Amino acid sequence: MNAPACLHIAGLHVEFGTPDAARAVVQGVDIRIEAGQTYCLVGESGSGKSVTALSILGLLPEGRARARGSIRFTDEAGRTHELLGAAPETLAAVRGGHIGMIFQEPMSSLNPVMTIGEQLDEALRLHCPEMTAQARRAAAIAALEEVLLPEAEARLSEYPHRLSGGQRQRVMIAMALICRPRLLIADEPTTALDVTVQAEILALLVRLRQSRGMAMLFITHDFGVVAQVAEQIGVMHQGRLVEQGAAAEILHRPQHEYTRALLAALPERLPRPPRRVPVSGVPLLDARSLAVRFARRGGLLRRIRGWHVAVDGVSFAIRPGEVLALVGESGCGKTTLAHAIARLQTACAGEIRLADGLHLRQAVQMVFQDPGASLNPRLPVAVALTEPMRAHRIGANDAERLQQARELLVRVGLPPESLQRYPHEFSGGQRQRIAIARALATRPRLIICDEITSALDVSVQAGILRLLHELVARDQLSLLFITHNMGVVEWLADRVAVMHGGRIVETGATDDVLTRPHHPYTRRLLAGIPRLEQESNTKETTLCTAKKSG
Repeated sequence: MNAPACLHIAGLHVEFGTPDAARAVVQGVDIRIEAGQTYCLVGESGSGKSVTALSILGLLPEGRARARGSIRFTDEAGRTHELLGAAPETLAAVRGGHIGMIFQEPMSSLNPVMTIGEQLDEALRLHCPEMTAQARRAAAIAALEEVLLPEAEARLSEYPHRLSGGQRQRVMIAMALICRPRLLIADEPTTALDVTVQAEILALLVRLRQSRGMAMLFITHDFGVVAQVAEQIGVMHQGRLVEQGAAAEILHRPQHEYTRALLAALPERLPRPPRRVPVSGVPLLDARSLAVRFARRGGLLRRIRGWHVAVDGVSFAIRPGEVLALVGESGCGKTTLAHAIARLQTACAGEIRLADGLHLRQAVQMVFQDPGASLNPRLPVAVALTEPMRAHRIGANDAERLQQARELLVRVGLPPESLQRYPHEFSGGQRQRIAIARALATRPRLIICDEITSALDVSVQAGILRLLHELVARDQLSLLFITHNMGVVEWLADRVAVMHGGRIVETGATDDVLTRPHHPYTRRLLAGIPRLEQESNTKETTLCTAKKSG
């Protein structure tokens, strides 16, 4: 007789809402994960991935969600527990002790008023009551060392806000693993991380799974990550598991049309537009020796104790109709540089020159990473689009401006009747299109795009990329495109500038930089990218694994 699986989900159905007005979000999902195996659950936002994971630990919103089916978990001693509808004390014993979970956003999951040491100690006191305080402290230090967090003992007294995003994610992993669970659920644990940090986190999870014989349910929409960690893959669409099987089969020979569409939407698999001929002549924008610094204050009177140099002597030019990609890790100065160009941040040195006859506020516009935060939730789309026109005296009257706003919506692929709707009524991809339309409202020559596709599903991302390429090709629009997705860079950009430590360390034509990088940092950045690469006529998958950075 076959041994029971570590986790066996059978016929899982989840509904939200009242019994009279229920909405099915998970429909008939069956998943089996063996001990020591990594199962990747992939699909677009809203497909039911996270709801499936939350169902395992009984974390669905009480009173608003109803689940039926079976979720069986087998612990280290071979005892099988039915988790769906289990008593609160059973779930409390399983959570953290037998099943650990890493959430997508560590800053929202870690307690901001408790130190890292207190939060690790709390998990041990709950699940390992026999341990002494000294033993718990030693275990906490060992857990932080295991996830390669530098100065582990000193970190015990730190608060979450004092750590970087990658460091907070390592703390979350340490908390999830400190009680040595048999199953780890990782819900989009690397989505917001830079490629080098992501590579380190993925390598760490794979190493810990192998050393502990732990099962892992890994939720993501990044097929490059899937290729690096998965042994089994399940593809979810509209609450249903439309395809599942061995990773090699799903990635190389997908059967379902939805899976094929997801894989085809990856930037490295999109039909790449021809490279544009380099534009000569006077630059549209010429930045020379730009520097931005921030004061470090301390003491009771908050006196200046020193300066942090965020941008350090940066020079570059963008020509008409050119797409320049600015890449680098978080904290390297990319966004600060973009804000300095758009005059949202004051530069302390250097100069920014625009081509003759251009006015900065009209000619240079910016599209931000989170359109939900940059669009006013109280204003309909019509106001968001016509206000910039009115400020720059575009259009003879409000009727003409409204007509131009309708035309802008059509240009970005939205129906003109969207004018009277509010931002919350649109999806993330649609809101990003509205943000692009707002940037176009002033008839700019340069648009600065700050990580505008980083949180989007691959199919939505593909639509945004095609839209941007059309705008550049048709209107000779220039783009400064800030991103850490090298697949996007390869598809869209004419040139690449690599930023590190506030400086641009390498710049050149896209193909040259991506295939023949000169600077050690550029080579390390490229080595950390997990993605699928197609070779000749086959669909062999090669993995770009992380190189140790020291």
